[in-house]
Amino acid sequence: MIREALAKLTSRVRSARNAAPVKALYEQGVAAFRAGEYARAGQSAEQAAALDPALASIHFLLGNARFELREFEAAEAAFTTCLALQPEYPLILHATVGRAQARARAAAESGRMPQVIATPDFSPHISIIICSIRPERFARVCETYRALFRDVRHEIIGIHDARSLCEGYNRGAARARGEIVLFSHDDIEIATPDFAARLLRHLARHDVVGVAGTTRLIGGSWTYAGWPHLQGQVGSRISRPGSLMVTIYGLHGGEAVGVQAIDGVFLAAHRPVLERVRFDEQTFDGWHLYDLDFTFCAHLAGFRTAVCQDLCLIHNSFGTYDRAWETYIQRFEDKHRGRLQRGEPQAQKRCTIEVASPAEWRLLTEELIAHG
Repeated sequence: MIREALAKLTSRVRSARNAAPVKALYEQGVAAFRAGEYARAGQSAEQAAALDPALASIHFLLGNARFELREFEAAEAAFTTCLALQPEYPLILHATVGRAQARARAAAESGRMPQVIATPDFSPHISIIICSIRPERFARVCETYRALFRDVRHEIIGIHDARSLCEGYNRGAARARGEIVLFSHDDIEIATPDFAARLLRHLARHDVVGVAGTTRLIGGSWTYAGWPHLQGQVGSRISRPGSLMVTIYGLHGGEAVGVQAIDGVFLAAHRPVLERVRFDEQTFDGWHLYDLDFTFCAHLAGFRTAVCQDLCLIHNSFGTYDRAWETYIQRFEDKHRGRLQRGEPQAQKRCTIEVASPAEWRLLTEELIAHG
């Protein structure tokens, strides 16, 4: 969240020239911002920047204040100045996203619509496999996929009595007739109306794709490696009608290639991948780590794995990280000992922002891909 990010940056102001007055102005600005007094926050940031223009965090505060005041061109300029000072992570990610959102909000207000690409005339048969024990969820997600793939030959396979996700997905894959097989959670929404066309475009270049993952796997969670290895973005619903929260791990171009592990909220693979790599239902006989193991094995087998940045997917769950999850982490690390990269798990400093609508999210994604 922006307010949390601003508060955490306060300690970095202490080494500035004119340290005491700059720090005081910055703290006043942060307090004003958190109180919703954005004009006063911007004034404090401008005064601090006049004393020391080389502090990236001051320009970040100014950018956020200008954004909330709907002064999007000024916000973009402040974030650009922040980035020119080459801040460290996580400020570099927050400022990059802030600049893109300022551009996206300005574009939306000028009437620009997100780009829509056409579905290819000739497309492969797609099988969509969903493990679900909740009829209402299954019906809702089926309706979503039928609408998105209305111009593509497809089938939906529901597994309603899976003993584990690995077992259910293997059973579904054995029944699937498609050249491309999708594995999907039942609690998702998709904010990209041309999802099918974009997915097929990615699958023309890659063997396994998803919406979030890492290019460096060091243990039993794909988030362990931290910046700059994490890639992708995932949305979630919040209480404000129409708005979304989006967690952005990293958006570098339209695709992240050479990915070693992909989150299982959504996976798509070509048939030859499934002929060589199965979900390991013996080791992962529950509901955790099925995705990490499958995608890492596909990577080790030499398949082209990627995270697609423009498949705006909403996941209405935050997962369950309990003792069972820890058990399967240990199983995964035991199975792949010697194949994982070396390193210590990094603290997760996620960039989570609120977008006003699915259309703004798509515009934000376009800006990040083009200019991020």
